[in-house]
Formats: sequence, C-alpha cells, structure tokens
Amino acid sequence: MKMLKILGIIFMVIASAVGGAALRLMELLNDPNPLPTPKPSQPTITQTLKPSETPSADTELAVGEAQKQDSGTSRGTVNVLVVGLDNVEGGSRTDAIALAIFDSENPGLRIASIPRDSRVYIPGRSWDKINHAYVYGGIKLLRETLVNLTGMPIDYFVKVNYKSFPRIVDIVGGVDIYVEKRLHYNDYSGKLFINIPAGNQHLDGKTALNYVRFRHDPLGDIGRVQRQQKFIDTMMKKLKTPTIITRIPAIVNELFDSIDTDLAPLEALKLVQFANSLPPDRIKMFMAPGRSGSYKNISYWILDNNAFSLQLAAKLPPADSFVMEATESVELDLNPAAKTDTSGLDSRKVAELRDQIMSIRILNGDGEKGIGRRAAQIFQRIGIEVPYTGNARHYDYRASSIIYPPSDDESVRQGALALAELCGIKNERLVQPDKRAASLTLIIGHDKEELFRRLEPLNS
Repeated sequence: MKMLKILGIIFMVIASAVGGAALRLMELLNDPNPLPTPKPSQPTITQTLKPSETPSADTELAVGEAQKQDSGTSRGTVNVLVVGLDNVEGGSRTDAIALAIFDSENPGLRIASIPRDSRVYIPGRSWDKINHAYVYGGIKLLRETLVNLTGMPIDYFVKVNYKSFPRIVDIVGGVDIYVEKRLHYNDYSGKLFINIPAGNQHLDGKTALNYVRFRHDPLGDIGRVQRQQKFIDTMMKKLKTPTIITRIPAIVNELFDSIDTDLAPLEALKLVQFANSLPPDRIKMFMAPGRSGSYKNISYWILDNNAFSLQLAAKLPPADSFVMEATESVELDLNPAAKTDTSGLDSRKVAELRDQIMSIRILNGDGEKGIGRRAAQIFQRIGIEVPYTGNARHYDYRASSIIYPPSDDESVRQGALALAELCGIKNERLVQPDKRAASLTLIIGHDKEELFRRLEPLNS
C-alpha cells in the first residue's frame, strides 16, 4: 500500500520543524547508525486470529521471522506508524493508517497501508474496524492493535491533521496528476462537493484534498487508498525538486502545529536523510491485501492475514544484487548452447506442465543464501509466477519436497504432481497435502544442485 496522503510532506516537515535539527547535522553524519535506535519495549501481541482460525505454516514463518528480525535493539529496521487524522463532528478519526518500515541492512523503505475499514481484533474491545481503535484508546490502542495484527513492534508514531493539507499543496505550487475517471460527489449536509474531471489535471490544494478523500465509487475505501498511493508518489517526486527548497520554511510554518510525534529531533532527521538517500526503486508501497465483505450487516475490508504477513516479512531484493542478476540473465540468453538439457522434457511437455501450475511459493530448506531467488528466476522465465520466496521452518530438508493445501479440487493435486514432474521429484512421500500450506509450495532441500541441474536447461 502505498499509503498516507501526505507521507512525503511529513518527513520533510519533521526534519525542518524541530528546533536546532540542522545544527546537529555533523552529529548525524558521524553516527555509524543510519537509523534511530528501535525502542526495546513494545505492547504484547494478544490475538491475531479468531479462536477458530489456525495460522498456516507460511503465516507462522512470516510472523516468526518478523518478530525475530524486529526484536531488540540490534535489528536493522525501524518501524513507524503514520496516521492521518480528520476532524469529524468535533472529534478526530484515523482517515489513513500506514506502517513505514525503514531497513538499513538492506537499504530500503517499505510502506504498508491498512484500509480504515479493515476488520481487526482491538485488544480489550473485540473485533471492529481498525479506525475505531483510535476513537477507543488514542494512538496507544491503535499502536497495540497494529502490533497485534502484524506481529511487528512499532518504534515510533507520527500523527498529522489534514487541516493544513490544502495550504501545503498550494505552497508547493500544486501537483499535476492524471485522473483516470471523473470524481463526482455531493454531500450537502457535510458541505462536501467534489467534481474533478478525468484526464490530466493540475490540482490546487482544495482539489487535491478532494482527490485523496474521494471514496464514492465501486471500490470504496480501496479506490481511495489507490489514489492516495498515486498522490504520494507524485508529491514525493515534487518535494525532491530544487525549487521546493526555498519553500520549506513556509511548509514548516504551516504544519508545525499539525504534527504530533514521539520522534526526537535527531531521530527524525535520521529518518529523513535515510529516505532521501534512497533511489525510487528502493521505496515500495503496498496495501494490506484482502477483499470487501460484511459481518452482521456491517461492511468491512476482510484482511488476508496470510498474504499480509508474508508481505510484511518479505524484504526488497538485496541492494547489490541488481547488476549481478542482470549479468546472469544476459549469460543465459546469449549462451544457450553451453547448457545441456538433463531434464528429459521437451518444450511442449514443459508448457503442458506449466499450464497446470500457474504459481508457486518457494521456501529455502537448505540454508544457502540466495537459492530461493535463483529458483524463482528459473520458474518465472518458464512462465510460472512466484509471488513469495522465504525460509522454511528449518534448514535440514535432505530432499526437496512439495506441499499443497488439502482440497476436494483435483486440479490442486494435479498442479502439485505437475510441479513434481517438472522438478524431477519421483518419491510420492515428498509430494503431500499439508493443512499448513497456504498454496502450492516447493521446499528446496540439500539436493538443490541436482534440482537446479534439471531446471536450468528449461530456460533455453
């Protein structure tokens, strides 16, 4: 999810709005740690699933890895809860919620947006929409709810009120954005009137606020989150242009009273410097996956806990791997004759098997770094999607194996058998249904080189 309406502005404002931050720049540059220190104490995870639900193996793995990576002060990530507040009838509600994950070990920034209608467990309150957590218990309860949902600690928070949003957009000179369809809505009681034509538009502050708030289409809150993502991307690019530098004091003056955070000045400056140093491809924004649904006649966004856990646990590709992977790809394309086909499968048979598989997950059961990515590249070149790679529960799988969800649908089993044939796995005991499997999964074992000798020629 990409995410919060004014995330790009927030980080710049925090850096500039705190008194004396610029004078501490040398201290920042001399500090060997690129990110602030994570906080050691976090709310306890109380419940993430309904009592009747059982987490899959992938979910246990993802949450377990997230907890392991994000526990203690030695971890290389800092997680920041970013909340946008909207004033409604004299009170405030969370109109946008995002979790920003700063990673210094594998430099990158991942931002997960959680739709405000997401049905979650709120500690002490039972199940409800996530934006109600702030109403019930402020930032403390919202923070605990997010820890409970994600299994990850939240080190800091940033809250911003939208009252200054239109003036900020006007200060930077507005934004140019392509509007996919006409956005039209009239709320006479709330005095909200939105009418934005389709096509290329230059949005001033008032129109930009209407753009990121509009939700009256078939996608509802999800469509709004998508527009927020697009606006953030556009605004962040504009905030990096040289012309904005002279306008920062005006931005600071406008938003100073609208920001609340537990970040200290130097900590905030570190986050800004870190984010500004990242190229665009090291910033990934995504939305918590799920589907629209209802419970007791109340509409919700029903989260896919498995998929969301895996998204949170997944890291960006290693920052130093892009050139290497590109080189490997060229070698494979330019030297097909150097490879010997040991698979015994012709292109027609490969295509037949591929059509039965569609997509797989890959888990590293051997422990050697990079074999998941290596396998994923092979399958993707064949035409099989690999939405997730990660580590198995342990690294002592002697032989590669396949697991899949138990199902009455025979095509699920046939897909597993097709994958086994493609991989040369002939032992039937290594291809089994497993209730902990979220989808068709290949676990790579200590026989990895034999597996790769069979698979790699299939790319030629």
